[in-house]
Amino acid sequence: MIFAIFKKSSFLGRNCQLLRCCPPCWELGEDAKICQFETGKAQVTCSTDGALVTIDSCALPGVHPDTITFKGGVCSAVLDEETNSFKIRTGLNECGSELAFVDEKLTLQNTIKIGFSIIGGKRMSRKYEIDFGCKYNTVAEASAAIQFLDVMFDEISFDITAEQETAVSFEFGLTFYESGAFATQADLTNGAFQPGSPLFAKVTPPSVLSSVPIEFSVTRCTVEDKKINQSLDILDTCPVVGTSFEFKDSQSDQTAVMFSFKSFVFPTSDDNAVLDISCDVNICEKDSIACLNVCPVI
Repeated sequence: MIFAIFKKSSFLGRNCQLLRCCPPCWELGEDAKICQFETGKAQVTCSTDGALVTIDSCALPGVHPDTITFKGGVCSAVLDEETNSFKIRTGLNECGSELAFVDEKLTLQNTIKIGFSIIGGKRMSRKYEIDFGCKYNTVAEASAAIQFLDVMFDEISFDITAEQETAVSFEFGLTFYESGAFATQADLTNGAFQPGSPLFAKVTPPSVLSSVPIEFSVTRCTVEDKKINQSLDILDTCPVVGTSFEFKDSQSDQTAVMFSFKSFVFPTSDDNAVLDISCDVNICEKDSIACLNVCPVI
């Protein structure tokens, strides 16, 4: 949920309605009681690295960038003279930001605090603050190929008072190893593997999630030959019969999920075919069995 709270300002400005006035570059919200930034004047950019808040300086006359901070007064804004805007950035676990599950959604939360406006040596406003957040998909992808950019977003921008319509997606790592010891990474160059030989893979979360109490599961893995437009699931919650798919320890973990399967090519694949392998990942609160959606143990 993205929302803003305007804590009373004494700026004299435009956008007046029924004797209620907002400062320059602000406007009355739908309730005609609370002022909010005009569309495009304050934006949040959410990414897999954190969040960037950009505010047009016309909305904050007389406000020094050092007084624009995040929760706890840590981290401050800088004035970008090229765009004439204040910018303040936070990582996923920096500057007072908290990345946690809120209503079963992985969410970054923080508050931007804006100091007094001082014009001509006079204080022209009170302090005020805006709460904001970034939503992240709890379904991610680990792939040995390039991500499909039409369904996976690693950066989203929107007005700070608007709802974030599309969640940001994390990309998990998918690494192949020479053996079931998972010690030495495999050579994936052309001809390194013959059909029928075992493949050993490890799925790992991005480092930015290392301090978040999550658990993840691998729920689907697909092998695809894009050249001939053919694909086959080797894991569909449970291992698919005939693929020799097997998890090493567990289908879910906090740091790594390892598995193996028997390599293959499709009947009409080229002799030197390159196959893409991708896996779907569920990101869950720790010990959330229903969320993990793992194969039932018989």
